[in-house]
Amino acid sequence: MFGIKRRRTLIRVLSYTVSAFCLAVIAGISGYVMAYKYRMSIEYGYQRALTELSEHVDNIDIALQKAQYASTSAQLSGLSAEIWANAGAAQTDIAQMPLSTVNLSNTNKFLSQSGDYANSLTKQLNTDQAITDEQRNTIASLHGYADKLSTQLSDLNSDLQTGRITLFKAENVTKRNNPNQATPTSLQGGFLNIENTFANLPSLIYDGPFSDNVLKKDPVFTQGKAAVNRDEARSIAARFLSQNASALHEAGETGGNLPTWNFNVGNTSIFISKAGGYTVRMLANRAPAQAKLDTNAALQKAQAFLQARGITSVAETYYLTNNNICTINFAYQQNGVVVYPDLIKVGVALDDGGIVSFDSTGYLMNHHTRNLPAVKFTRAQIQAKLNPALTVQKVALAIIPTGGANEAYCYEFRTISRDNQQVIDYFNTQTGSEQQVLILKPTPGGMLAM
Repeated sequence: MFGIKRRRTLIRVLSYTVSAFCLAVIAGISGYVMAYKYRMSIEYGYQRALTELSEHVDNIDIALQKAQYASTSAQLSGLSAEIWANAGAAQTDIAQMPLSTVNLSNTNKFLSQSGDYANSLTKQLNTDQAITDEQRNTIASLHGYADKLSTQLSDLNSDLQTGRITLFKAENVTKRNNPNQATPTSLQGGFLNIENTFANLPSLIYDGPFSDNVLKKDPVFTQGKAAVNRDEARSIAARFLSQNASALHEAGETGGNLPTWNFNVGNTSIFISKAGGYTVRMLANRAPAQAKLDTNAALQKAQAFLQARGITSVAETYYLTNNNICTINFAYQQNGVVVYPDLIKVGVALDDGGIVSFDSTGYLMNHHTRNLPAVKFTRAQIQAKLNPALTVQKVALAIIPTGGANEAYCYEFRTISRDNQQVIDYFNTQTGSEQQVLILKPTPGGMLAM
């Protein structure tokens, strides 16, 4: 009897052991499959971002080629808006790829300046000033760079699709006949070559926020602020990311007019200013596969993120959605006056509401307390000057950039035209003259100001 019981007990133990082993094997296989699917999803997101980047640069290339021959402000305005929209989308595409270890400042500068320069020529034509031969040569030069970038991205995309380069493999470059040109074995190496293409990009001085004389100016907000060392910057970065300082890895430092200490944690990079210890940029390299949140939900996520970090005196202005990431622009408010140059950008992933980017460069470069003079014209006096085809929907006071490093204190009239076109008209509070007119053009990703 006892032998039978022991045998039954042994059988049950063996059965449980075998069952547990089978469950462990199944769980292991299931975990492997889930991990594989997750990795494939990430790789697909990166490949999609590269493909869309190539398409956006192709559009910039074609628009710049057309801009060489445009002779009217209407034609050039449309082309500059097209370049501007594609340049913004291209920069979003770059931000979604695993390129945090590659300095792409020259590439991003080219993308920013292309649309901005074309827009400055539109303003020039609007004042009956002809485009000079030198300016057309500059457009031709920008087109040459865009054409080269288009070819490089096409080759890079092809190499990735055929397996000649990888997304994650550490870069191991080999030299060919040209010692300055490397044969990439990874996506990072390919973009390093692209960045080198723009090393000799000529300086552009013109009336616009991305002119070299503006980009090279010293930041206003960090002037006179105490220097922070690397360890102090690490602690600041950890608090901003809600991480333990020990989890952050050093990622070098950046020079220039806004030098930073740089750190990585997981797929996230963060840059802390050496003067004052402010978070300049944060970027999480991931590509959301789908959009579950709408713009209002994304705005709430961005506002909560800023408030949790003590950033409260800002108001949302514009947004742009691309590749399931909604990037919202927040402008500083001084006593109810919107200060557009003091800009902070927050990127929200529309799949889970996570914050994937933060950029306070505009704020750090421009922020200071303005001495706002008393307005010399009433709202009623200025509104009487508006085109009768415009119906006023909202009026506010605002500081706007006027080209170069200058600003103007204006009435901001948000209006709707008789043909349902959204128009923003700015009038100077000191001179009473019309300072600027913007047309808001709806796009799939948001409103584009032209």
